[in-house]
Amino acid sequence: MATKESTEFKHHLKQIAAILEWFDTQEELDVEQALIKIKEAANLIKASKKRLNEIENEFKEIKKEIRDN
Repeated sequence: MATKESTEFKHHLKQIAAILEWFDTQEELDVEQALIKIKEAANLIKASKKRLNEIENEFKEIKKEIRDN
């Protein structure tokens, strides 16, 4: 069963992929629109990195619990 965080993480990755696709399909780049897309991608990457750090910490806690038992 997917958690809210898992679903959000997947959604962020799909949004980042969509932004990359947008850049790939532009023949003439609209600089203002590109700036908006870059800011959006930066926020998505930041949120994704935060979630990855949380997951890493969870793995560390599990590893510690296994070692302590």
